[in-house]
Amino acid sequence: MNRSFLSNTCRCSGPNWFFKITLPALLIALVFAEPVAAQATYSVDPKASKVEWTGRKVTGQHNGSIQVKAGSLKWGMDGLTHGEVVIDMTSITNQDLDPEEASMLVGHLKSKDFFDVGTYKEASFVSTAVEKITAEAGKANYRLTGNLTIKGITKPVVFTVLARQAERGVRATGTMSFNRTLYGIKYRSGSFFDALGDRMIEDMIELSFDLHAR
Repeated sequence: MNRSFLSNTCRCSGPNWFFKITLPALLIALVFAEPVAAQATYSVDPKASKVEWTGRKVTGQHNGSIQVKAGSLKWGMDGLTHGEVVIDMTSITNQDLDPEEASMLVGHLKSKDFFDVGTYKEASFVSTAVEKITAEAGKANYRLTGNLTIKGITKPVVFTVLARQAERGVRATGTMSFNRTLYGIKYRSGSFFDALGDRMIEDMIELSFDLHAR
């Protein structure tokens, strides 16, 4: 074989051959590669976070708190991308009654008439979609769609959240409302019982939350 032909067509001896072949290919790969969005996952701090509930009836309302057990918030290049939280149902408290009446109410809420915490010790929410919405400063800036699980029953819910980056993590605040009867909690519900009068308890329950994730 003609050695001059090989010399003219290859000229690839020595270390420069590697760079001549691979450098252009590397540049092409970088140009056409899809950018990877940076995303961080922050763990919800149960001690710094709080959840408060409000239940209403014909003659007034009651409110209290419930503890966060665990959770996480994900933050990407465009902000909040995912959220989930686990609630300790055994930690229900009342804040508007005297100690004796509060104890009776909490005992009833923990019973099978309501949340049956002896069997279902946890409730949870897991987002399935997060939509960024236009909002004034200090107002809710995301709409979350997700699954709320109570008493082993999972139903979809939608609510808005104010989420922002905070010191060493993410903070999310807002209010979620859910229909208790969808989770088998029908005690004194006007949707299922007649002639309740002033003993009727509204179906909707509000959960206001302030989550700190780090």
